[in-house]
Amino acid sequence: MITLQRFLFLSKNIFNRGIGLEENNEKSHVAVMDGLRGIAILLVFIFHVWQLSWLDFTTVLNSPVYINFIARFGFLGVEAFFFISGFCLFYPHARHCFEQYPLASWQDYARKRALKILPSYLLAILLVLVLFEWEFPKEQLSWHLISHFLFIHNLFPETHYSINGVFWSLAVEVQFYLIFPVIAKFFRARPLLITGLMTGITIAYRQYIVTTQHGSGMLTPYLSQLPAFLDLFAAGMLTAYILVWLRNYENIKRYMPFFSIIMLLGLTVFVLLIRDVGTMAKMHDGMILWQARYRSLIGISLMLAAIGGHFANPWMQKILNNRFLAFFSLISYNLYIWHQFIAAKLFNARFPEPITPDPHDDPQWQVAFTIFTMGLAIVIATLLTLFWERPFLRQKLNFLQANQRE
Repeated sequence: MITLQRFLFLSKNIFNRGIGLEENNEKSHVAVMDGLRGIAILLVFIFHVWQLSWLDFTTVLNSPVYINFIARFGFLGVEAFFFISGFCLFYPHARHCFEQYPLASWQDYARKRALKILPSYLLAILLVLVLFEWEFPKEQLSWHLISHFLFIHNLFPETHYSINGVFWSLAVEVQFYLIFPVIAKFFRARPLLITGLMTGITIAYRQYIVTTQHGSGMLTPYLSQLPAFLDLFAAGMLTAYILVWLRNYENIKRYMPFFSIIMLLGLTVFVLLIRDVGTMAKMHDGMILWQARYRSLIGISLMLAAIGGHFANPWMQKILNNRFLAFFSLISYNLYIWHQFIAAKLFNARFPEPITPDPHDDPQWQVAFTIFTMGLAIVIATLLTLFWERPFLRQKLNFLQANQRE
């Protein structure tokens, strides 16, 4: 059994071996983003397992405050992923603006994105289709495969959730990857203007969809398309720009107490936003309507948390920069791909076996299912990350090393 400490040690060696970036390690990695990514995957993970178990976390954990909203509305972790993606994509460009960091060519950029996304994605498609029963007619296999290989499956109702339900968000990610180099070029010159334009386009799109599609049954699919998330990507990009700008500001460390407050404010607002979904949850399409109305605020709260956390007092930084969240950040991609699929298969197989016809009437089953499902998903994600994803990423780092030596 691989312990957390051993896994982190191995992962660190895999990432750093032979890179030749020792003098830039402090600037090449923003640890606070690991914390936010860890929070994001935990929110989505808990949410999807709760959808099947209906476990009352407040009662089971004997919490003095109501905490079930974290499980019920943890789907907002997907919004956090898009924010983080915008940050990570633009971070090298922000360094280029303020630290003369060399930018990768479009070809290098595409190669690095492919090495990150494709190996685990293609393996998941292969395993799902070979080992499990298909949830679509066999004669439609070619169409489902083509749409997924092209990352356009989220554009069509019949393929939006097919093969693996969480793949829709990967399509959004890859679609943004395709347009990012063009956006980044203008963003470097006019970050506030482009942020405003991206946010304005997104708000207008979401309002148009709400106005024209409310009650049609198509509200969620349309509001799960790339234009509905551009404000989150923009917030992440602007966060990277501001963070690097501040990092090069003289005597920035004297403001640590101020940034500590900013971090706590951002995290508090983010938690309150998750809780606030409940005010519309009982309405028809209430949760997706809430997202359409308040999604931009999620980006702002995460911006405060990220910038504040990076410059906060060291002991305050531990809230986001710690081993627990770093571990889930490391396995986040494979955990995201597999957790819902594993949970659904176990639930349909009635494993563990409940003592009532409806498993939700068996409180012991709810606890056992939650613990077993989450444990199994974490183990599988850890093994896939260590022995499948990381070797491909090592190729990516060797590629970066070769480019730097040229």
